[in-house]
Formats: sequence, structure tokens, C-alpha cells
Amino acid sequence: MPITNYPEYMLPAGKPGQLSNFQDYMADTYAVEAVVRFGGAVQLNTTGTAIKPIATGGAVIGIALAQNIHDYVEKKDDQNYPVGEPAAIVKRGRIFVIAGGDVVNGQAVKVDPVTQKFVATGAAVIDVSSAVFKSNASADQLVEIEINLP
Repeated sequence: MPITNYPEYMLPAGKPGQLSNFQDYMADTYAVEAVVRFGGAVQLNTTGTAIKPIATGGAVIGIALAQNIHDYVEKKDDQNYPVGEPAAIVKRGRIFVIAGGDVVNGQAVKVDPVTQKFVATGAAVIDVSSAVFKSNASADQLVEIEINLP
């Protein structure tokens, strides 16, 4: 029997970089050159051997998948991939990210390299090829996107 009601089986959106459902997804592993926060857009470094957060003029190769449970007791800065660690980067699937402004289901996804948030429009933003918003959201809210990169 197929799963038709995901909230019964999967936790609701809790943080950026969390998968949004059980549909197939694809992720590649890369070394981290500069700290990458969960749910952040990434690009390859100049040698193509590691990743870093998206910057002006970069090309998005995927979204950083959240891996760890947050340490609320010690309030650690643990919602990111540190330098030198391997990072899982989602290239296909549905994932939660942080909206940088009002977005509407079905709009094309772009990322602001300054704020590292996902938007539908703006100046000096970078297109996330083959990605669309799958829910509505306002600034600084979690929003679901579907990404389909090669």
C-alpha cells in the first residue's frame, strides 16, 4: 500500500535542509572548503574538488542536506558542515529551505548570494536550474522546494 499521507509517517518541517517527503532523492558527497549551513545552496570551488556556499557569479550544484540533531542543551553551532567534513548535497528531490521574501507555490527558485536565502525575484540573484517552490512562504519561513539537477 502506498504512503498517501506523509505527515503520519514523517516529522513536519523543522529545519532547513530537511527532506520534505519520502519520494526518491539523489545526493552527492563533496568535501567542504568553507562552512556550509544545512539547507544552503552550494557551488564547486575553482578546482572542482570541494564545495562552498553560493557566491555571486556561482552556479548552484545542490542544497546541503541536514544531518545532525541539534544540541539544544549546549546550544552548539552544529547546523552546518564544518570545513574538511564530507557533505551530502541534494541534487534531486524535495527539501526545506529558508525563504528570503514572499514566495508562491510554482514559482522558479533563485538564491540570493548575500543572504543565502531562497527567493522568487530580486537583483543579483542566482537561478537554481530546474527548481520550483512547492509551498507558499514569507521571509524567514521554511519553504519546500523541488530540485531536479543533473
